Amino acid sequence: MKMTIKRSLTIGVLALGAALGAAGCATTPVAQGTANTTATARKELEGKWTLLVLSVTAPDGKRATPQAAGDLNVDEFGNLTIQYRITDAGRAALEKIGVKSPNPVVSASGRVAIDPQRKTVTYMPPDANARALDADLAALRANPLALEHTRYYSLASNGVLTLTTRHENGKEATRATWKRSS
Repeated sequence: MKMTIKRSLTIGVLALGAALGAAGCATTPVAQGTANTTATARKELEGKWTLLVLSVTAPDGKRATPQAAGDLNVDEFGNLTIQYRITDAGRAALEKIGVKSPNPVVSASGRVAIDPQRKTVTYMPPDANARALDADLAALRANPLALEHTRYYSLASNGVLTLTTRHENGKEATRATWKRSS
């Protein structure tokens, strides 16, 4: 049993290291590539975006559309800055469905790993190595707004970007739609 846990932890740390190594490649600009490549996806997502609508679904299926504003910036290096500014009324709407936003402003910046095959954007916090085995990480994931969730993206032909997150059970947790602002 002890050997199995140690082996699982070792495999987990190695997998995280590989993921971080791949994300480390995102520190230099990349040339435009062919369709369905990381370079192409990064170029499509690059730019400044303004939040149109934020929708949040609690694990029990209750849904709210809190009043919020937001900005999203993705640069040519794969760095992301995101900020949601949730109004008091928006926070009250979230609390009605059992979701507590710790702050009226939720923001982060740092590298992201983009997977064009799975259509995902994964935030790579600067302290990812220290958090690899963090027991509190599961508690953070319970909040659908947590940056620890992988974002699934789609870019419509009209240029609207949709980012969604999922609960641990696979059901949609958040849906944010964005329009390019520059």
